[in-house]
Amino acid sequence: MDLNPENISLCVIKIETDLDPSADSEGAVSAEHPTNPRVLKERERDRGLRQSREIIIETYTNQRWKRELSEPRQQEMNWVAAVQHVNSPSAGSSREITPRSGDDGQAGASTSNFPQEIGYFSGNPIVEVTKGLIHLYKKNERKAIKEAPSNQLCLLAVPATLNCHDLLNFIAPCHAEIKHIQIVRDGSPNQFMVLLEFRSNESALEFYKSYNGSTYNSLEPDSLCHAVWVSEVERSENGAPPMGHTELPTCPVCLERMDESVDGVLTILCNHAFHASCLMKWGDSTCPVCRHVQTPGLVEDSVCMECEGTDSLWICLICGHVGCGRYQGGHAAAHYRATNHTFAMQLGTSSVWDYAGDNFVHRLFQNKSDGKLVASQTEKDEREEKIDSMQMEFTYLLTSQLDTQRKYYEERMERLEQEWQNHKATANEAKTEVTELQQLQQTMQKEKVNLERKLAQHTAKLKDVQKQLNEERELSKALQTNQSSWHGKYKLLEQQYNEFKQTHDAEVTDLKEQLRDIMFFLDNQQKMANSELAGASITGIGEKEPDPNTRRGNRRKK
Repeated sequence: MDLNPENISLCVIKIETDLDPSADSEGAVSAEHPTNPRVLKERERDRGLRQSREIIIETYTNQRWKRELSEPRQQEMNWVAAVQHVNSPSAGSSREITPRSGDDGQAGASTSNFPQEIGYFSGNPIVEVTKGLIHLYKKNERKAIKEAPSNQLCLLAVPATLNCHDLLNFIAPCHAEIKHIQIVRDGSPNQFMVLLEFRSNESALEFYKSYNGSTYNSLEPDSLCHAVWVSEVERSENGAPPMGHTELPTCPVCLERMDESVDGVLTILCNHAFHASCLMKWGDSTCPVCRHVQTPGLVEDSVCMECEGTDSLWICLICGHVGCGRYQGGHAAAHYRATNHTFAMQLGTSSVWDYAGDNFVHRLFQNKSDGKLVASQTEKDEREEKIDSMQMEFTYLLTSQLDTQRKYYEERMERLEQEWQNHKATANEAKTEVTELQQLQQTMQKEKVNLERKLAQHTAKLKDVQKQLNEERELSKALQTNQSSWHGKYKLLEQQYNEFKQTHDAEVTDLKEQLRDIMFFLDNQQKMANSELAGASITGIGEKEPDPNTRRGNRRKK
């Protein structure tokens, strides 16, 4: 397993109880009133099968975590989650036990500011309801993770398009290492959260590195898996088992005991737990026990057609256009000014607004003189006459509105026709320009072919010249080497020549002296023969023997 360091942000999760049971949390509680006959009938049918109870989530401040968050050198966990489930019939005790904003402000003093809030929901709305808020706290520092802080992870913002089967198939390679899976509904529509408990910290770290940031499927590339670390999840109830003992629940499908150390356990949205392998074989998308949906379904929200706002929406009663109110974006009033559609109904309250009269449409009788409300007469004939007059008025109103609608759409068709003609002329101009560009492209293509052919020729020539240049360089290198050798030989010969010249000059000088002596001797001999001393004997002095050192010097010069 690769344990290369990764940069992460240290964060803290705090789950806060919703103290107001009557507060409306969209997508988190059942919208049906407890006195609804259908609800009463279902409760009467299910009475005795399962006891109804209300689960309240209470948050508390752990002093140990508080000290760790306040000390800079304690940075061993990424995410910390504190959850306490308390079974209680009343919600009043929650206000006395749960610390309020003062403690939370002290605990979050080490962070920069309070993070966003995430509403959550768990349980079957008919039987039991668990709701509250999850606060995410993020530390300012970023640290490198080398080992897993815990064996628990939480998948945030899982899209509602994924059901339990898709989720189990997504994490199928890790089934053997997962100990417990629990689905908790997110307060935001069309998404939920999944709590994963692994058998070891190493398997949790490997899951985090492999799945964090990956897509759930190829059809939705924008739906990414966001995994965060969870330090601890605590659950407390009224009755506690004996010390050191834990009662194993049974799987409703196979009726076998669910041991988390042996098989993976999956807790779905209604808080029913099953073996993961058993629920994969269940073909329905509802709970096998209470028939509640396993994962939240998609909710079609009404939005403004112009700005996609969700507040103060009005729908046109004539064409069905949805726009926001005048205190938001004013697109509903803008639609009236563009189409003259007078009546619009507010979504949620069913109140009808008359833009022409600038007031609400009420089914009340008013006096024409002063506009005061008057009591209606209850006689049968008057009621029928009123009904007939109202029908006639409605018919006239419908006729006038349809005529206005016809004129509006005729004008719109004329504008569309004119725009179509303009687009047609623009298309013809573009077609002509495209033809010219195509011709230019063909010419440029021919030039390109010619240039490519010339380029190939010049490339071949360049290769030949390059080859010749390399040969010349090698020849020049060889000549330079030979030149250096011959230069040395020339210096040696020059030195020998100088020595030989010196020796030769010395010998020539010696021979010249000897020749001069001989010539001198011959001249003297001739003169003596012709002179009076002819026939006389001459006794000469013997020549001195040459010095041996001189002979050796002459020999060296030779």
